[in-house]
Amino acid sequence: MVEATHMMPGREEPARTHCIRCGTCCMKGGPTLHEEDVTLFQKDILKRFDVYTLRKGEVVRNIDEALIVLEREMIKIKGQGKAWTCMFYDEDEHACKIYKYRPVECRALKCWDLRGFNEVMARPHLQRSDLIKPDDGMLEIISAHEQRCAYKTLESAVKGLQGSDSDKAVEKILDLLQYDHYIRPFLAEKLRVDANAVDFVFGRPLTTTIRMFGLCVKKKGDNFVLMPLDSPSSRPEQAAIKPH
Repeated sequence: MVEATHMMPGREEPARTHCIRCGTCCMKGGPTLHEEDVTLFQKDILKRFDVYTLRKGEVVRNIDEALIVLEREMIKIKGQGKAWTCMFYDEDEHACKIYKYRPVECRALKCWDLRGFNEVMARPHLQRSDLIKPDDGMLEIISAHEQRCAYKTLESAVKGLQGSDSDKAVEKILDLLQYDHYIRPFLAEKLRVDANAVDFVFGRPLTTTIRMFGLCVKKKGDNFVLMPLDSPSSRPEQAAIKPH
């Protein structure tokens, strides 16, 4: 029998004080890693191919769903395929596969009280240099990529599409996209880097993140075709269109 009090209108639900394992936090994306999480790599709980880098200048959504430009790089745990759900979340069991060793953000997160989580978010984030030995030549490769494919450089070229020399801006954008695209398999094949770890080394591909500027690309042979996101796919011959 259902008690009458359960059916009374206007009755407030009691404030939650514990996790009910709904999985909502895990399905909104993997956590951002902090300096304390370096031990998870040292213990082989996490590996480079489990994470990806969000680079300085990249546009992302914060916890309040607001778009922000990153002032410093971040490293995050990957999702499951194309979904945001953290790769370590088991939906069938409603549980974390590395719960005992979960990252510091996950330990601090209480959806009913975000004070501890907000405190952790303010701590220094883990950097690629924290996971690569100082004498490893990989740092020089990353530095060269950062200089050539900086988001500030890409943003400047995109703004140039609205200027009088838009053809030169298109050429610059395509040069950046192709350099970023082709250095990835080179790194994997020639330097014996796990192909799944390339997004940790170089961050997400520019062919993906170019969308934050209202543009997308399609591959045509060995080259790329640039177009606005709302451009019909039936017009691949169009080399470039000024973004709205």
